[in-house]
Amino acid sequence: PALRPGDGASLAAALAALGPRVHSAAVAPGARAPRPPAITGSERRFLSVVLLGSPGADLAADADLQADDALRRAVAPYGGRIEQLADGSTIIVLEAERQVATDQAAQAARCALALRSLARGRAMAIAMGRAASSRKLPEEDVIDRASRLISQIAPGADGLPPIALDEVSAGLLDARFDVVETEAHLVLHGERALMQGARTLLGRPTSCVGRDRELGALTGILDECIDEPEARVVVMTAAAGMGKSRLATELVGRAQQRGVAIWLGRGDSLRAGSTLDLLAQALRGALGIAGGEPLAERHARLRARVAEHVPAAERKRVTEFLGELIGAPLSGEGEASAALRAARQDAQLMSEQMLKAWMDFLSAETSAHPVLLVLEDLHWGDFGTVRFIDTALRDRGERPWMVLALARPELFEVFPKLWAERQNVQEIRLKELGRKAGERLVRQVLGDGVGGETLDHLVKQADGNAFYLEELIRAAAEGKDRTLPETVLAMVETRLARLEIEARRVLRAAAVFGEVCWDGGVAALLGNTMSAVTVGEWLARLVEQEVLAERPDGRHAGQRELAFRHSLLREGAYATLTPDDRRLGHRLAGEWLEQHGEADPMVLASHFERGGHPARAAGHYLRASEQAFHVLDLDATVARADLGLGCAPPPELRLSLLGMRCLAATSGLHLIGMAMAGAEELAHTAPRGSVAWSQGMNAFLYGTLLGGRIEELLTAIAGLHAVEPASDAVGRVVMTLLNGMCILDTLGKVVDGTALEDRCFAVIETTGDREPITRFWWNVVIGLRAAYAHDDPWRGLRHSEAIQAIYDAIGGDLIFLNLQLFRGLNLWFLGASVAAEQALEGIVAADEALGVVSYLRRFGLAWLRADRGALDDAHLLASQLTEHGRAAHNALEEGRGRWVLGEVMRRRGELDGAERELTAALAMAVPLERPGVLGTLSALRLAQGRADDALAAGEQALSACAAIGGCGMFRGAFVRLAHAEALHATGAHDAARQAIADARTRLLAIAERIPDPDHRTRFLDGVPENARTLALAQTWLADTAGARS
Repeated sequence: PALRPGDGASLAAALAALGPRVHSAAVAPGARAPRPPAITGSERRFLSVVLLGSPGADLAADADLQADDALRRAVAPYGGRIEQLADGSTIIVLEAERQVATDQAAQAARCALALRSLARGRAMAIAMGRAASSRKLPEEDVIDRASRLISQIAPGADGLPPIALDEVSAGLLDARFDVVETEAHLVLHGERALMQGARTLLGRPTSCVGRDRELGALTGILDECIDEPEARVVVMTAAAGMGKSRLATELVGRAQQRGVAIWLGRGDSLRAGSTLDLLAQALRGALGIAGGEPLAERHARLRARVAEHVPAAERKRVTEFLGELIGAPLSGEGEASAALRAARQDAQLMSEQMLKAWMDFLSAETSAHPVLLVLEDLHWGDFGTVRFIDTALRDRGERPWMVLALARPELFEVFPKLWAERQNVQEIRLKELGRKAGERLVRQVLGDGVGGETLDHLVKQADGNAFYLEELIRAAAEGKDRTLPETVLAMVETRLARLEIEARRVLRAAAVFGEVCWDGGVAALLGNTMSAVTVGEWLARLVEQEVLAERPDGRHAGQRELAFRHSLLREGAYATLTPDDRRLGHRLAGEWLEQHGEADPMVLASHFERGGHPARAAGHYLRASEQAFHVLDLDATVARADLGLGCAPPPELRLSLLGMRCLAATSGLHLIGMAMAGAEELAHTAPRGSVAWSQGMNAFLYGTLLGGRIEELLTAIAGLHAVEPASDAVGRVVMTLLNGMCILDTLGKVVDGTALEDRCFAVIETTGDREPITRFWWNVVIGLRAAYAHDDPWRGLRHSEAIQAIYDAIGGDLIFLNLQLFRGLNLWFLGASVAAEQALEGIVAADEALGVVSYLRRFGLAWLRADRGALDDAHLLASQLTEHGRAAHNALEEGRGRWVLGEVMRRRGELDGAERELTAALAMAVPLERPGVLGTLSALRLAQGRADDALAAGEQALSACAAIGGCGMFRGAFVRLAHAEALHATGAHDAARQAIADARTRLLAIAERIPDPDHRTRFLDGVPENARTLALAQTWLADTAGARS
């Protein structure tokens, strides 16, 4: 009965949808093409069941028959249908035509109470759930639930059989029914006497009642934002249906009156977590791009819109990277700038450039007019959007723009520290509508003549929830206000059950797409069972009935876009899909969205996975993982790769997904443990030299290093010499070689690292200028190791300065910070202390942004200031570095901080403190840096008057330098000087003279490699240990000739 067409027109449409029914023999073979797959007319509907346990074996057969006959007569008034189950139990199915859920529950309760006297001791249970319209019995979980209740309930104390209730039915029964809750069960005992008890609604506009205080606060914050000007944020949270969107609509109207530009991004459950989705939506709207236009048209609109306010010098860059952000990328490499081509090869650089483009566009727009950025349903938002807005709040805080974020309370579970470090962020938690506000809304819609009892009941039942109240008002207007539903689920069921059968079918198809659908997509899911024209007409009816709302600017060109008026309506419609229709619907939706240019891989993956096509889903999860990595959302990168792996992808796709997990782990070493199994699989099964192999090998190298599996690590690095990179993996393989080289150096195997350097250079030479990012990392690594591995700081400086041309071509904060850092360090090594300090002082951001080398700026700057006697400044920097490492549980960074802190304290004469720091530093030092720490310890022992201990430390340092093939931080000259002075202090003057002569020879050899005379002079005279070495050599050897050759 619930599926019966509402009128003759509905019946005709339903019959037409069925198509011709003729005997197969009457149709010639091949005369009719097979129908495309489509969602069927079957739906899951809400119903109640009363289950009677199986009768005892002692009941006579004739008595049983008589009882069955009495049961049928008893259930007839309630519309019940009796079915016998295999175990002898009896089930009464109660299907109510267009009945609200509370009425269904009450009907089932009365039916069960009427059967009590006929049950002959058989326990009973009431359960509510769903059944497919094509089946006689409800779904198994409903029957199972009722069976479990019967098996667990104890016999009634009054001799009558007990009636157990499931939670759904108990929650829908009102106070007229005597429901007793025990520790284990909910039991129905009987029925008491009746209790005494902007947006349009029913086509009428209603005001925003009960929210005057919140609306006033929002308006005041907007005014302050414009008048100051300064960025402001309001995070408005409330449960579903409390009126967040309505308040936002009121604010938007007021903002538009003041000339404020409105940028809107809406969260969606199917897009939850999609990288930069909300911000991209908002920017597309601001740029006048719907998202479904041809790419050329999107580019034209983007260029024109950017040109309105962005300065001419920045337009190309902003246009390119906004295009990447909003899903309108330049398709041909030929038209892409060098910066864009480079960013497409490096996730961190792409993230930087997109962030900068967003910030520059925001600056340009807010210089012309204020901006209100509205983020609806931010609990379905994404890390990238939150991070980009956070940075803009920090760096564009003095501009007239405001963020209004609307979300459910679980927002702070998704984003626990949402914009916590920013000022001018205010949270508004919407409370329930007050009683007077509820009464005002009821009177606005139903009129002032509404009865006091009805008014009181509606407001009380709504419990302050605006959506509940609207649905209750709607039900009351239709004359169904005698017993109104108490839950949102009941209201949704009521609303949908009142729709025509065809409307419900269209709505089920719409619900497959999520909160938003498109007329063409809905028609595609319904196939030829309903024409596109008919689908459009039903969608229009659903808009009129306030189930759907039409959006003026759709994502897909030529498609009418509609949204559910409330997410709970969508959830209710989706719940009525049968499992087969749900699976087919998602597959068809995924195919339709693919054909219409859907750019969000998470949406496509979700549809194909739910649609039973896991391999297609896995491919889209791979793209989603790559997107997340482009904004360095490492957790999302891993999570999306895991979703793809969970789809049992084909081998090649599996390797790519494992590669993304490894890529995230090498960017965030806290993830390395979870990636190791995949890394080992890739290292052994992926084609050597491929992208996936390189991603896996990088993670394997780091994982074995951190796990202390040194033998396996060295074996893996030894195998890198023979690797030939695939054509698309040259840059990745070079990074693997560079990582291997750095690891070897760290372990004190500098000679082996140099051998790998030669192999790396041979590979890089094959790339020419095609791989700027690869050449950047090559220059970074050689700029770091040239001094300690080759005794050639001049070569290190040249490699550092080679980064300048790369930076000029492609930009990027990461590249600039590395350029300045390694330029500054090599200038320090060369004795150009003033220039070195200037370079290092200007890149404070390097202390956090450069990962494993973030410590270098403070280390070098502290030592430089100690060299020029600014010991207090040096002490502060060294202490900050030490504490930063300790707080981050980074023993290597802490140890380096303690090393330089010990050196500063030695120079300040705080010898006991210096000893404490250097002892700790020595325990934390990696092999490459251990000689340098020992050299400082030797100098400390000499200052303490412990010449023998100083000599022991100096000899140990010198021996380690020789074994390693170098000394970290270019401290080799310091070590050689400390050793010579310790020899001299112990009275071994001949050995001291030989040591200082060897030290001088080594210095002069290094100086010979410096072609610039000024730099050569500064190297010999400006580096304190170098100048002292030469001075001591002159004194001890009485030989001045050649000291400056």
